[in-house]
Amino acid sequence: MTQQEERRIETPQAGATAEAADGLRRLEDFTEAREEIWDCLQDANRVWLARMQQEAALTAELASKLTASRSLADTTTALQDWTSKHVELTTEDTRRLFTDAQQMVNAGARFWSSSARVPKPETAARLAS
Repeated sequence: MTQQEERRIETPQAGATAEAADGLRRLEDFTEAREEIWDCLQDANRVWLARMQQEAALTAELASKLTASRSLADTTTALQDWTSKHVELTTEDTRRLFTDAQQMVNAGARFWSSSARVPKPETAARLAS
């Protein structure tokens, strides 16, 4: 067997190994991004559940204050306190929402940027045909 024939036999195997390694790397990148997004979603779920419980407690507190109020001043004070706490919590909710969304977008962007590599010329030619 000549050296040229040996090179022709070795080249496809080397290319297949490189493509398999590239595919494995992309799969690992995908798995890593998926896990990061999943962890972020789980954290957000815990935070939102705690927030809903906090909202229920705040509403129950308002109801008890309104029930116990004996004057218009007491009612007004209870409503003002509830409104200021509610606005504060809503501001925190908005910040948290944007932070969670940004973390998920960043994870997805890292995955897509790492998987969007320019293919080798021989791979590009094979994909084009």
